[in-house]
Amino acid sequence: MTPENRESLRDVFKGSAATLLLFLAYAVFPLIGTPAGIIAPFPALFYFLKQGRAAGLAIVLVTLAVLAFAEPTVALLYLFQAGLLSLLLGEFLRRGKGGVRSIAGAVSLIALLAIATMAAYAFVSGFDPDKMIRGGIAAGIAQSSAIYRKGGFSPEEMSAIQEALKQSGLLMGQVYPALLLLLMVAFAGLNLSLLRKSAGRLLQPPKLGEFHAYRNSDHLIWLVIIPGFCLLPDHPLLSQGALNILIITLGLYFIQGIAIIITFFNRFAVSSLMRGIFYVLLAIQPYLAIGVTLLGLFDLWLNFRTPKTGENL
Repeated sequence: MTPENRESLRDVFKGSAATLLLFLAYAVFPLIGTPAGIIAPFPALFYFLKQGRAAGLAIVLVTLAVLAFAEPTVALLYLFQAGLLSLLLGEFLRRGKGGVRSIAGAVSLIALLAIATMAAYAFVSGFDPDKMIRGGIAAGIAQSSAIYRKGGFSPEEMSAIQEALKQSGLLMGQVYPALLLLLMVAFAGLNLSLLRKSAGRLLQPPKLGEFHAYRNSDHLIWLVIIPGFCLLPDHPLLSQGALNILIITLGLYFIQGIAIIITFFNRFAVSSLMRGIFYVLLAIQPYLAIGVTLLGLFDLWLNFRTPKTGENL
C-alpha cells in the first residue's frame, strides 16, 4: 500500500469516526446535540475536497452502514440531513461553482430527492407523509400546551396561550416545507463557513466567495409580488403553495440583509463582542429579523452597499 493510500484510508477512518460521533450526539441528545447535528456534514465534505470523491463517499457509506445497523430511521435522517449535503456540496465546489451556487444546487437536489422519496413511499404504502408530519407538529404543540398548564397561569392567560399555540400549529402545518428548506440552506451555509476556516489545510481550497457580497437577483422580487396576490383568493391549496414560496423568498432576502449588516460591521470595524450581541438579539427578537429582511428587500432599490456588488458569488 502506497503512503498516499494509507493517508487516504486514515482520513476515511477519521472522517467516519467524527461523523458518527457528531450525528449520534445529535440523535441521542436532540436538544443539546443540535450543534453537532448541524456540522455533521463537515467531516465528509472536508475529506471529499482533500482526498477526492471516493473518500467522501466512503465516509458517508460507512456512517450509513453503522447507523442502519443501530437504527434504520436514524440512518435515513442522516442521509437527508447530512450525507447527501456533504457529497453534493463537495461535488459542486470541486466544479468551481462557488459558495452560493453550490448551496443552491445541493439543497435543490436534496429537496427534489426528498419529495420523490416521500411520493414513492406514499404510493407503495398508502400512507400519507404529509399527514404524519402534521401529526408530529400537533403532538409537539400538545406537549408544549401541557408544559404551560403546569406553569401556574390563570385560566384567561392559559386560554390565550392555548389559542396562540393552536394557531402556531396550524401555520407550521402549512409552511413546514419552506421552513425545512431554509433550515437546510442554513445548515449548508454554516458548514461552508466552517470549511472556510479550514481551507488552509487543503492543497486546492475551493472558491467560496465573500458572503458580504451576496445579492439576490433583481427578478426575485416577483416571487414576493405574485405569491402575495395568490394569497388573496380563498383557495387552501393555492394559499398554502403561495405562502411557502413567499417564506422561502423572504428567507433569501433575510440572507441578503445579513450580508448587508456584515458589510457595515466590516466597514466600521465593529468588535466581535458587539457582533455577538447583535446575533443573539437576532435569534431571540423576531422584530429585528423582520427589519433585517426588509433591509435585504429594499436593497433592490436603495443599494445600501456602494458600489453595487455582483449578483451572487
